[in-house]
Amino acid sequence: MSISRKSRPRDVWIALLALLSIAVVLMLNFPHSSFWYDEALTTYVATESWETLWRWCVEVDIQVPFHYIALRLWASVAGKSEFALRLPSAFAILLAGAGAIQVGRRLGRPFSASLGIACGVLLALSLGTLWIAYEVRAYAFALMLFTWATASLLAVLARPNRWRLLGYAALMSATLYTHYTALAGFVAHGVVALGAGLAWLRSMKWRALLRAFTPLFLVGLTFLPWLPILIARGGADRSFYSGQIAPDLSLRVLAGFRVLGRQDDPPVALTWIGIYVLLLAAGILSGLLLPTLRRALGVALALSLPPIAITVALLMINPKLTGRYFWTAWLGLDVLIGIAVVVALSAFTQRETLRGVLVLIAALAMVIVPNATGERGAPPKSDFRAAYAHICAQGTPDDVILLRDGTLFVAHAYYSQLPPCQRPPLAFGMPEALVPDVTRYLDLATLQARMREIAARRPPNVWILSWQADIMDPQALTFALLDFAGRHVEVNRLFGDVRLDRYTDIDFALLEKLAIEGATTQSEWFNIAPVPNGATLLAMRLFAPQPAHVGDLIVVHAWWQRGAILLPSLRASARLTTLDNGWLYTQVDQPPAGWKFWDDRWVDGVPAFGRYELVVGEDVPNGKHAVRYVIYDADGAWQPITITLGEIEVVR
Repeated sequence: MSISRKSRPRDVWIALLALLSIAVVLMLNFPHSSFWYDEALTTYVATESWETLWRWCVEVDIQVPFHYIALRLWASVAGKSEFALRLPSAFAILLAGAGAIQVGRRLGRPFSASLGIACGVLLALSLGTLWIAYEVRAYAFALMLFTWATASLLAVLARPNRWRLLGYAALMSATLYTHYTALAGFVAHGVVALGAGLAWLRSMKWRALLRAFTPLFLVGLTFLPWLPILIARGGADRSFYSGQIAPDLSLRVLAGFRVLGRQDDPPVALTWIGIYVLLLAAGILSGLLLPTLRRALGVALALSLPPIAITVALLMINPKLTGRYFWTAWLGLDVLIGIAVVVALSAFTQRETLRGVLVLIAALAMVIVPNATGERGAPPKSDFRAAYAHICAQGTPDDVILLRDGTLFVAHAYYSQLPPCQRPPLAFGMPEALVPDVTRYLDLATLQARMREIAARRPPNVWILSWQADIMDPQALTFALLDFAGRHVEVNRLFGDVRLDRYTDIDFALLEKLAIEGATTQSEWFNIAPVPNGATLLAMRLFAPQPAHVGDLIVVHAWWQRGAILLPSLRASARLTTLDNGWLYTQVDQPPAGWKFWDDRWVDGVPAFGRYELVVGEDVPNGKHAVRYVIYDADGAWQPITITLGEIEVVR
């Protein structure tokens, strides 16, 4: 079955209708939210200076520069507003959809128009794609380049010429210089070329075999100078914790992110993952049964299986689980599902134009229905914009902001200069850092030095801005001395997942004294070792308003000392109870110094700090109540130790 010249204009109109549908959905979903951390980081690197851009890619982070360069050039024309900086990603997804239509058309004969429509809509509008479609990050840009590089490779393999070779080499090289995970896509292209090469080898077409691998050779030659930098930076990456991610979890996150835009592997996603797997299986079966679609099936498998295998292996070595890492497999997976949809709808009509319309409706339904369930995921709701607006509206230009941790300087650099901020407040990193580093954390010496600086400046307010702060301040040390010396007037004020706290009326003389002598001098000493030669509870302090009201915060400090033996099952629990300990109102249970600061990270001779926040709830009646601290073993190896820290009176 061939497509006549007469039907081609109608096919073009269907493709344009599909692109219009993609554009409408992208416009309707365009966000008005603040940048989250990763977007703020990209904005900083791309707009700060050429020197910063180059240094970030070569010395600081594991990144490649092309997207930063393109974004910098765009910002020089369109400006640095949130809308302007997000626009290139949205436009890139529209172009990626157009590229996927072209890929489907090349693979789908005699279903060229309909398979192209299915691939374009599924690639551009799946909820995983809509996650990256507006982010000021490289993924959308890379997906667009990779999709068109794939279309160019298929054109080269079909009828090579100089311009097609150069076009593919330019597009794929740009993809590799946009995001390092594009290497998995480059391997997939190698498998596609190998499949074509083996067919030509059987036919003894030696020159054709050479042409199949020439574009890959050109791309490899182009990226070769950057490879040593990429290897060196990859070995220096300290943004993830040691461990492994099981392959089955990686695959669930791949499917869950693609269908629902979620990477938290919730139980509700299993149903959708099952449906997705069934569609993929239907696509494979359809391709096997129809000889005309076996080439499309082979290319789809070559485009999807190698990137999946490579990414799963990478996540076992580098445990940073995210569904976006599988983006190089999306095009191949969408071709598989497109085959299933096209073959199923071919039972209703043999007219390619009408089938294209039905496929467009079906593909739109396949991306709309999951969205209508209300289970759609989204990038972190990190409202740095509102947090800084609150700081500048409620504070003064002489205030100090403590960034917990220091990597938030990129958000500070962008949002502290927007209205209503007249002059950016001074900010300190807790600790100073360019990128997340799980091997570094805020220590006592750094904290004390910073508090001495604050005491010398005497700011009216000290703000603490937190986002994923337990990575580099796992002990919550930033709060430790301010709890003693200041009035905590704003507590855990949330702007999405951004936390803001404010201390005022600070006793700077006491703060300076604590910064020199240490906070344990102001605490009650215990010296309790639950297990001989294990960790020792040195001192504790209770901070509670008298009287307390519903919504007030009770804070418990605990200072521990490392022991000769490690106690991974050691736990501590801060509790608000009745005086007779017969009823428990609220509690916080954790390892003594925090979930990401086990005693194997404690330093000999340096106290480890644990901070526990208890909120007086609606269920706490008037009268006196007790605050207790319970030390116990998670495996029940020894009897718990209960310490009564004090009493509070609640007045409603």
